[in-house]
Amino acid sequence: MRFLVIALVTILSNFCAQAQEAQERQARHSRYMDRAEVRHLGKSATISANDPRPLAQALTALSEEYAWVIDFEDPPYYSKHDLLDDTAPEWRATHPTAKGVTVIGGDGFLIQLPGNLNATSSAEEERVLDSVVSDYNQSGNPGGFRVRNEGDGRFAIVGTYVKDETGTDQAVSAILDTPLSIPTETRDALTTVHVILNALTAKTRTKVMAGMLALNALNQAQVTVGGQNVPARVLLLQTLSAANVKLYWHLYYDNDAKMYALNVLPLMKANYDSSGNRSTESVRK
Repeated sequence: MRFLVIALVTILSNFCAQAQEAQERQARHSRYMDRAEVRHLGKSATISANDPRPLAQALTALSEEYAWVIDFEDPPYYSKHDLLDDTAPEWRATHPTAKGVTVIGGDGFLIQLPGNLNATSSAEEERVLDSVVSDYNQSGNPGGFRVRNEGDGRFAIVGTYVKDETGTDQAVSAILDTPLSIPTETRDALTTVHVILNALTAKTRTKVMAGMLALNALNQAQVTVGGQNVPARVLLLQTLSAANVKLYWHLYYDNDAKMYALNVLPLMKANYDSSGNRSTESVRK
């Protein structure tokens, strides 16, 4: 009888835990935003984000407000302190002990922009990005980031640390800093991106695949890129510079698949009509 009671208590405890996880998952998903919300308050503005990657979501909105080219790179999250179980309750009910799906444990993040912002100044852009990243790193959201000046008015927000299983900050290297050796050839930019990613995968033994790509812009651009022991990010910068529109990348890490996906997208600029309605258009060089 005692063992039966223990078994029933264990089953009930597991059921309650799964029910609580399902409620937390539903509440979290209800807070997520399709895109960050920009609010103009006189000459100043705020950007509100809520997403598993709230910094990336907020930076996309910031980029569109001022046509800033901002690259973003995930660190390789892996611990319970940065990831949450995001398994669908229906699947979990029939697979109670199986490994489920995880999601980066981001939540809300707010950017406050100054009213005297000079959006055309590279120095001002770097100052704003430094402030945004500093605020994010103190927000309790996953990961730690730093700003890198890539030159020519372009910046990258690069993940530099994650939490380990004890909750301690652990420094990590950016995978795009990996030196690569690829033949110097003239190719279209799309082919060149794939050559770079294939070389990066082979060198690091971590899959780095193409995600969403600006196919037309990359297909139409011809570029001569290659060299010995050249960082992957330098090769990418050289490749994207050949396109006739401004392009930026977001590099996302998937802990479940232990791989990265590189999205290369056209820079968009937000426009507002007299009623405040928002639209976007791509930015040509």
